[in-house]
Amino acid sequence: MEKFLLDPTAPEAFTSEVMHKVVLNGIGFDLPEHIWDAIDDAFGNYWNVEVGYGGWPDFNYAVRSVSNWLQKEHIIFPLDKIATIVKVMFDWIELVPGTTLDDSEVVIPHSCEDFERIRQKIKKQEQVQMQELSAEFDPQFNDTMTNFVYISDKLKEFYPNVYSRLTRLFDEMEIEWGELKGTKDIWIRDYMPIQLSDDKFLVYKYDPDYLKDSGKEYLTDSLSIYKSVLPEEKVKHVNMTLDGGNIVTCHFHRIMTDKVFQENGRVKYAPEFIQYITESLGSEIIFLPWHCDNSNAPNADVYGHADGLVRWTGDNRILMSSHREYEPEEADVIRRRLETEGFEVIEMLFDVLKPNRDFNWAYINYLEVGNKIIVPTFGIPEDKQALKYIREAKPDSTIRGFRMRDIARNGGALHCITWNIKKSVLPFEPEEQNSILPF
Repeated sequence: MEKFLLDPTAPEAFTSEVMHKVVLNGIGFDLPEHIWDAIDDAFGNYWNVEVGYGGWPDFNYAVRSVSNWLQKEHIIFPLDKIATIVKVMFDWIELVPGTTLDDSEVVIPHSCEDFERIRQKIKKQEQVQMQELSAEFDPQFNDTMTNFVYISDKLKEFYPNVYSRLTRLFDEMEIEWGELKGTKDIWIRDYMPIQLSDDKFLVYKYDPDYLKDSGKEYLTDSLSIYKSVLPEEKVKHVNMTLDGGNIVTCHFHRIMTDKVFQENGRVKYAPEFIQYITESLGSEIIFLPWHCDNSNAPNADVYGHADGLVRWTGDNRILMSSHREYEPEEADVIRRRLETEGFEVIEMLFDVLKPNRDFNWAYINYLEVGNKIIVPTFGIPEDKQALKYIREAKPDSTIRGFRMRDIARNGGALHCITWNIKKSVLPFEPEEQNSILPF
């Protein structure tokens, strides 16, 4: 294969033609012209749209973006080769003057230094805004700070046995609880506000795509429900479609799947929308990959909820579900993204003869209230190992198992059917009328 003499300091070092030669120099396999053209288009879209001026590149995001582009073009090309090509491109870009792939710096061609000066000014303004938000929100708020659990009144109607056993367990573990009236389904987590601090809650638009065609009768009017338990002055509204199950809180971060972009009709990883989410939630966001190519396929993830994938267990530790058994490549991306942010990831992988994929994903969907944890169990060999994972991750917590096959068959578990909050013992202080963050 012909090798090219290339100079990263040359004026045209950041062009498509040069990049093509760089890739050919750096790979050890054939790259047909039509596939390179598609990869070139895909990487250009990633660079100009998904990263854009003022954005930060991510190797894993880039590989997934290029792979998705090729799939849409009906081009079959091995993922490992795509990763190799992207790695060669990233390595070259680091050598071009005025560009960098360091997480602390912007990636921008040398010819756009004026844009970088503007970006730095905007970045300083954003830092001031985040400091102001941190004064109002608590980026460290998490389940260990909660002390009260709500369940839907529909749980008693739809699953009376689960209701009686669960509420009895609440009483045994001395977990305070209550019911929310007027709901339409049991998945209370998805439509109730997100607690951002001791006395701040985020109210969002609940209108999930998985209910639009056939589940309208189960679409709870969350705006009327929250008013029965939260004073309006402690609520902030955002003009954004969310599911509460797609928010996992952890140390100074919140984790979401990137389905949130699709739900809001936004280009994936659009910088301005990321900024809006960050400001709304008052913390940095880690986006995990999500896809659902065929919603009718067995075990298809139509929900895109982060609480079915990961949970924070303290300090820099994150427990991850058995997602690798279903989507190994996606599990790799999830792990790398979390590790890039400094987290240690422990995957719940099960050493059993016949893994039960109908249920063993759901252990991660446990309920944590203060130092008390209830873990869904299913009467399968994985139960014992799952409890061991969680007990080792949370050694100072009281942990109990709770059998719930019937509910898990419908795609959710304990975290999904509960809404745990920190309920203040003091009356709420009056405050100005809630604000709406426009977008």
